[in-house]
Amino acid sequence: MTTANLHPVATANFLAQKAGHYTIGVIELNNPQALNAVTLEMFRAMEKQLLAWRTQADITCVVIHANLGKAFCAGGDVKALVQELNEKSGMQIATDFFVTEYFVDYLIHVYPKPILCWADGVTMGGGVGIMNGASFRIVTERTMLAMPEVALGLYPDVGATYFLNRMADGIGLFLALTGARINGADAVAIGMADGLIRAEKKSEFFAGMNDLNWVSDARTNRDTLCDYLKSFAEIDANSELMQRRSTINRLTNHSTIEEVDNALRCWKGSDEWVRHAIQGYLAGSPTSAKATFKQLTEGGNLALEDVFQRELDMSLNFCVRSDFREGVRARLIDKDHKPQWQPATLAEVTNAEIHRLFSKQHGQANCLATKFSRLRSPPAGDLRRD
Repeated sequence: MTTANLHPVATANFLAQKAGHYTIGVIELNNPQALNAVTLEMFRAMEKQLLAWRTQADITCVVIHANLGKAFCAGGDVKALVQELNEKSGMQIATDFFVTEYFVDYLIHVYPKPILCWADGVTMGGGVGIMNGASFRIVTERTMLAMPEVALGLYPDVGATYFLNRMADGIGLFLALTGARINGADAVAIGMADGLIRAEKKSEFFAGMNDLNWVSDARTNRDTLCDYLKSFAEIDANSELMQRRSTINRLTNHSTIEEVDNALRCWKGSDEWVRHAIQGYLAGSPTSAKATFKQLTEGGNLALEDVFQRELDMSLNFCVRSDFREGVRARLIDKDHKPQWQPATLAEVTNAEIHRLFSKQHGQANCLATKFSRLRSPPAGDLRRD
């Protein structure tokens, strides 16, 4: 095996790994001081490289991973985003960040070649967005996943409208409202991952990919990679989350956020995981909770492209005015963990404010639609996740 370092850009490394007559493109997230949080520069570099590999004949598949064992990716670098929003006037940095992030996420979803994501360790928010669109999503016994945006005064974005709505028994809504943490076995059980492989087998797994029978046909390569993954994956990994399905369904199966709120506040069970999850909800932004409920309950039938367009509007409106900046200040900048939510209660969150968050009042140009239009005639052998 020979591996050539193409061009490290920002803190994402891009490698060309020879595999017989073909090449495996490797994206390595490398921002260890921030648990591999992805910066705007990293997203831009990933976009450029993915577009280049997309039409490169010798690239047979793409692997996304990180070498930091305790984290695959803790999310997008919202701390840097908020700091810049506070220092500069205007919305250009927010527009650039979310347009680039969502385009990368969408590109992974519709990529014409198989993409394998090895999500070992902490995988939250934007990290889940990168992972979710991959053809093959691998977790380990060390994986910890969460969508913690409500605690930051935001909402679960990066395509969460799409993937959280595909979970049964209200699990997606519960994870969104509470920011609850789940493990690799849970992720496989609810369809967020395709297989659990022991972390110690990573080197063996990656080395073996070089010897697979790669061909020029993307669909055949996808089948080959699927069979290879199955040969390593743990069978019948126990999911404690699935044992809580009925409890979660009782808590979330309501027609309004006020009813869900009441169910969560009135829960009297003894399950410590559920209790901790509910505490996460109670500590989160009421505005975020109400917006998240509308996002998921009214967005289940949206096409993937429409999901990202809608989430872009939401994110920009959250940046204009919401609890987002305060949440990031309290959780990530000052770390006093005492956000002052405005308003402080769900009852005070007006329907007009929620309507604004889903509108185009942010006034920014729709650059994401322009990027999407360039992908509507994909290369031969296009593979899309069903």
